[in-house]
Amino acid sequence: MSVMERHERQRMLPIVWEGKPPRQRVGLALGGGAARGIAHIGVLEVLEEEKIPIDCIAGTSAGAIAGGLYAAGISPAQMRKAVHGLHWLEIASFAMPKMGLFNFEKAAQWIEDTLVNRPSTFEELAIPFAAVAADIVRGELIAINTGKLSAALRASASVPGIFNPTRLGERLLVDGGTLNNLPVSVARRLGADYVIAVDLLPPGSVGGKEPGNVMELTVTALYMLMRSTHNEGAEADRVIMPAIGHVSLFDLGRSEELIEAGRTATQQAIAQIKQDLGFPKDLTSAPVRDTLGID
Repeated sequence: MSVMERHERQRMLPIVWEGKPPRQRVGLALGGGAARGIAHIGVLEVLEEEKIPIDCIAGTSAGAIAGGLYAAGISPAQMRKAVHGLHWLEIASFAMPKMGLFNFEKAAQWIEDTLVNRPSTFEELAIPFAAVAADIVRGELIAINTGKLSAALRASASVPGIFNPTRLGERLLVDGGTLNNLPVSVARRLGADYVIAVDLLPPGSVGGKEPGNVMELTVTALYMLMRSTHNEGAEADRVIMPAIGHVSLFDLGRSEELIEAGRTATQQAIAQIKQDLGFPKDLTSAPVRDTLGID
């Protein structure tokens, strides 16, 4: 949303409904953050527990993987199981250094294995979803919302210089975070009235520790650039920022800690989110979806 559009929204008169107002369509914008993307699982857990309806999802890089799996019907509990004990060499393999140090084909296979007996294309998804990638040749932001899910998620997470880029049709695609690491605008284009953004790159603390090799140095520098220049957090209605600045972008071994951080940050924001969405204040045990007229 542009500055002019924000000003226009601020000048709009409040609407008083005589009947029951339609609920706001809720969208998620899930940001990238390499291994920190595991924190998205905790966020999704709490949103489900609190019966927050999710109408559409836009995700970049690790956020695309979490969002795509969720849109395909993979529960947060199943995601927990899938990432438990996960190692980088299970999703990437060494490659000849032409355009990347690692081949990311294993990641696509891991996604397909996780999606067994689940929708595997965008057209089959229960929740509208877009994976954000970047066309490295044309310099264009690409919101992928058609075709094979595993290929799109792999493309969105192909960190340039580390993983080989992904060829999708005529495009050569890399990590969408190079152009938009928190795709709030994409979530709005998917139809969201109210956007909850999940930012995994706390200001001032991207790496978590001193890089130990050229791969860690490259990715840390890239995410520092993303943090400073490509963030639409100000355009979201609510931003959830887990306290994970101390966790390395490469540390897949801290999955439980990351999930718990995602849960904690979402629990801290949930009262305000419910207020924004007009949840009844005296609601205790009644299902929120039924109360709001949600299927």
